[in-house]
Amino acid sequence: MIKVKRYGFRKGMAALCAGALLASSMTVMAAGGSDNTPPPADAASGGVIYSNIYGEVLVTRQADGTYSYTFFDDDRPAVQELLSALNAGKKIDLDKLLTESSTSIQRITTEDDVAIPNDIANSGAAASGNRGSYDVGSIYGPDLNSAEISQVQTAVSSFLIQNNVASMSDINKVRTAHDYLMQTCVPAGSGNRNHRDNAWGALVYHEANAKGYARAMKALCDAMGVGSYAIAANNSSSLKDYMWNTVLINGEWYIVDVFCDDSNGAYITYLISDSEYMALGMRWNTGSNVPVCKKSYKK
Repeated sequence: MIKVKRYGFRKGMAALCAGALLASSMTVMAAGGSDNTPPPADAASGGVIYSNIYGEVLVTRQADGTYSYTFFDDDRPAVQELLSALNAGKKIDLDKLLTESSTSIQRITTEDDVAIPNDIANSGAAASGNRGSYDVGSIYGPDLNSAEISQVQTAVSSFLIQNNVASMSDINKVRTAHDYLMQTCVPAGSGNRNHRDNAWGALVYHEANAKGYARAMKALCDAMGVGSYAIAANNSSSLKDYMWNTVLINGEWYIVDVFCDDSNGAYITYLISDSEYMALGMRWNTGSNVPVCKKSYKK
């Protein structure tokens, strides 16, 4: 059960009251727990989580063993959407949601002729290290302005809330993100019109080329705490100016090409190995920052 209460009138935080968002502070209370309840992941009692989606959130353990989540960045549309969902009675595991979308705010910029790493190889709740951040020039959209970056951020938040992904295993998270893009986005031709080559095109305009699909998939994986890379084709590839993803599931890396699957209406390049992808004529620069996908996923 999630309870919401007033928590003073400190500027720069958000509140819910009588079913409406107000310009005062708020604290979301997560009921349950006891003296033996472990603290939320990535935050000791009273610690601050920085969520890539929801900004700074203060986590405070209450005397009854519950935790309060105080949101400071109330100007973010994604925060307003989350609070509205909570106010409407949506059941959300805030601990997992905030932990999985947390990041050390390291800026990761992109050049299309190199592979873009996730920085650290981890998965699940442990994947809270250096991932992409919502900044102009980031992996999610190198040519987006601040307003467009915010729209991508809000679209990712909608995905997290609507699909309740925080409670899923990594394999189910990847499948949900993959299918979500197939259902909500359509393949576009080459070019950069309507930001087809980045996450805005895929998640906001719902039309994108391979780069847009890959960058959107990375944005979703980053928010879910799933290790991911966006990989770019090199000049020896059968398809140039092209991008796809690798994802980490149960300690193993796999290739996912959502654009290819959506273009063909089938799971042709879903959780496959490097060798299988290379058999299709695809080539990319390898190195220490690019994971090796040794095998295809077997249930």
